[in-house]
Amino acid sequence: MRNVLSAIVFVILIPACALAQSSTEGLACFANLATPEYPSAALEAHVDGSVWTTTHVSPQGAVEKIETQVVSAWGEGPKLLTPPVEKAIRAAKPKPECAGKAVSVVFRYQLHGEATEHPEVKSRREEPNIVWIESAPSLVTETASARKNPAKSQR
Repeated sequence: MRNVLSAIVFVILIPACALAQSSTEGLACFANLATPEYPSAALEAHVDGSVWTTTHVSPQGAVEKIETQVVSAWGEGPKLLTPPVEKAIRAAKPKPECAGKAVSVVFRYQLHGEATEHPEVKSRREEPNIVWIESAPSLVTETASARKNPAKSQR
Protein backbone atom coordinates (compact mmCIF):
# COMPACT_ATOMS: atom_id res chain seq x y z
CA MET A 1 0.00 0.00 0.00
CA ARG A 2 2.83 2.36 0.89
CA ASN A 3 4.47 1.74 -2.51
CA VAL A 4 1.22 2.56 -4.28
CA LEU A 5 0.86 5.81 -2.33
CA SER A 6 4.50 6.70 -3.06
CA ALA A 7 3.96 6.04 -6.76
CA ILE A 8 0.85 8.23 -6.81
CA VAL A 9 2.63 11.10 -5.04
CA PHE A 10 5.58 10.73 -7.44
CA VAL A 11 3.30 10.88 -10.49
CA ILE A 12 1.63 14.00 -9.12
CA LEU A 13 4.86 15.73 -8.07
CA ILE A 14 6.73 15.39 -11.37
CA PRO A 15 4.31 17.59 -13.35
CA ALA A 16 4.09 20.01 -10.42
CA CYS A 17 7.88 20.34 -10.29
CA ALA A 18 8.00 21.02 -14.01
CA LEU A 19 5.24 23.60 -13.54
CA ALA A 20 7.20 25.30 -10.75
CA GLN A 21 10.38 25.44 -12.84
CA SER A 22 8.61 27.05 -15.81
CA SER A 23 7.22 29.83 -13.61
CA THR A 24 9.06 32.84 -12.26
CA GLU A 25 10.31 34.37 -9.04
CA GLY A 26 7.79 32.96 -6.54
CA LEU A 27 7.64 34.79 -3.22
CA ALA A 28 9.63 37.74 -4.58
CA CYS A 29 6.70 38.57 -6.88
CA PHE A 30 4.38 39.49 -4.00
CA ALA A 31 4.67 42.67 -1.96
CA ASN A 32 2.49 41.46 0.91
CA LEU A 33 1.68 37.76 0.70
CA ALA A 34 0.23 36.79 4.10
CA THR A 35 0.64 33.29 5.46
CA PRO A 36 -2.56 31.31 4.90
CA GLU A 37 -4.32 30.02 8.00
CA TYR A 38 -4.13 26.37 8.99
CA PRO A 39 -7.87 25.60 9.04
CA SER A 40 -9.11 24.32 12.39
CA ALA A 41 -11.01 21.54 10.61
CA ALA A 42 -7.73 20.35 9.07
CA LEU A 43 -5.97 20.48 12.45
CA GLU A 44 -8.78 18.49 14.08
CA ALA A 45 -8.83 15.91 11.26
CA HIS A 46 -5.00 15.74 11.28
CA VAL A 47 -4.84 16.70 7.59
CA ASP A 48 -1.62 17.97 6.08
CA GLY A 49 -0.24 18.30 2.56
CA SER A 50 1.18 20.68 -0.01
CA VAL A 51 -0.72 23.13 -2.18
CA TRP A 52 1.22 23.87 -5.37
CA THR A 53 0.05 27.11 -6.96
CA THR A 54 0.62 28.92 -10.21
CA THR A 55 -0.74 32.44 -10.12
CA HIS A 56 -1.27 34.16 -13.44
CA VAL A 57 -0.67 37.88 -13.06
CA SER A 58 -2.37 40.08 -15.65
CA PRO A 59 -0.35 42.60 -17.71
CA GLN A 60 -1.93 45.25 -15.45
CA GLY A 61 -0.47 43.52 -12.39
CA ALA A 62 -3.61 41.94 -10.89
CA VAL A 63 -4.11 38.32 -9.85
CA GLU A 64 -5.94 36.93 -12.85
CA LYS A 65 -6.14 33.18 -12.25
CA ILE A 66 -4.87 30.72 -9.63
CA GLU A 67 -4.19 27.10 -10.56
CA THR A 68 -3.74 24.68 -7.67
CA GLN A 69 -2.63 21.11 -7.28
CA VAL A 70 -2.81 19.49 -3.84
CA VAL A 71 -0.61 16.61 -2.73
CA SER A 72 -2.02 15.05 0.43
CA ALA A 73 -2.49 11.54 1.74
CA TRP A 74 -5.89 12.65 3.05
CA GLY A 75 -9.01 12.83 0.91
CA GLU A 76 -10.09 16.06 2.61
CA GLY A 77 -6.75 17.77 1.81
CA PRO A 78 -7.82 19.69 -1.30
CA LYS A 79 -11.14 20.81 0.22
CA LEU A 80 -9.57 22.02 3.48
CA LEU A 81 -6.20 23.42 2.40
CA THR A 82 -6.92 25.15 -0.92
CA PRO A 83 -9.37 27.91 0.17
CA PRO A 84 -7.03 29.67 2.67
CA VAL A 85 -4.20 29.57 0.11
CA GLU A 86 -6.36 31.11 -2.61
CA LYS A 87 -7.62 33.74 -0.16
CA ALA A 88 -4.05 34.75 0.78
CA ILE A 89 -2.95 34.97 -2.87
CA ARG A 90 -6.00 37.02 -3.90
CA ALA A 91 -5.34 39.46 -1.04
CA ALA A 92 -1.67 39.87 -2.01
CA LYS A 93 -0.37 42.58 -4.32
CA PRO A 94 1.85 41.34 -7.15
CA LYS A 95 4.93 43.48 -7.83
CA PRO A 96 4.96 45.41 -11.13
CA GLU A 97 7.96 43.44 -12.49
CA CYS A 98 5.84 40.26 -12.35
CA ALA A 99 3.00 41.64 -14.48
CA GLY A 100 2.08 39.26 -17.28
CA LYS A 101 3.90 36.32 -15.69
CA ALA A 102 3.00 33.00 -14.08
CA VAL A 103 4.22 32.87 -10.48
CA SER A 104 4.77 29.59 -8.65
CA VAL A 105 4.52 29.23 -4.85
CA VAL A 106 4.20 26.04 -2.80
CA PHE A 107 2.35 26.09 0.54
CA ARG A 108 3.36 23.14 2.72
CA TYR A 109 1.01 22.36 5.59
CA GLN A 110 2.84 20.09 8.03
CA LEU A 111 1.75 18.48 11.30
CA HIS A 112 4.21 17.24 13.91
CA GLY A 113 4.17 16.22 17.54
CA GLU A 114 1.34 15.13 19.79
CA ALA A 115 -2.19 16.49 19.49
CA THR A 116 -2.89 19.40 21.81
CA GLU A 117 -6.00 21.32 22.76
CA HIS A 118 -4.70 24.69 21.51
CA PRO A 119 -2.05 24.06 18.85
CA GLU A 120 0.27 26.92 17.95
CA VAL A 121 0.62 27.46 14.21
CA LYS A 122 4.00 28.73 13.00
CA SER A 123 5.18 29.66 9.55
CA ARG A 124 8.42 30.23 7.75
CA ARG A 125 9.45 31.04 4.21
CA GLU A 126 12.05 29.32 2.12
CA GLU A 127 13.12 31.29 -0.92
CA PRO A 128 12.46 31.26 -3.73
CA ASN A 129 8.94 29.85 -3.47
CA ILE A 130 8.00 27.79 -0.39
CA VAL A 131 5.82 28.78 2.56
CA TRP A 132 5.72 26.32 5.47
CA ILE A 133 2.66 26.33 7.76
CA GLU A 134 3.41 24.04 10.70
CA SER A 135 1.50 22.96 13.79
CA ALA A 136 0.81 20.14 16.17
CA PRO A 137 -2.52 18.45 15.46
CA SER A 138 -5.55 19.56 17.42
CA LEU A 139 -7.34 17.40 19.95
CA VAL A 140 -10.95 16.91 19.01
CA THR A 141 -12.74 18.33 22.01
CA GLU A 142 -16.35 17.73 22.95
CA THR A 143 -17.30 21.26 21.86
CA ALA A 144 -15.63 20.74 18.48
CA SER A 145 -17.57 17.50 18.04
CA ALA A 146 -20.78 19.29 19.00
CA ARG A 147 -20.13 21.95 16.33
CA LYS A 148 -19.72 19.23 13.70
CA ASN A 149 -22.71 17.13 14.80
CA PRO A 150 -25.21 19.36 16.61
CA ALA A 151 -27.96 16.71 16.50
CA LYS A 152 -25.81 14.18 18.37
CA SER A 153 -24.89 16.64 21.12
CA GLN A 154 -28.54 17.49 21.80
CA ARG A 155 -29.62 13.90 22.49
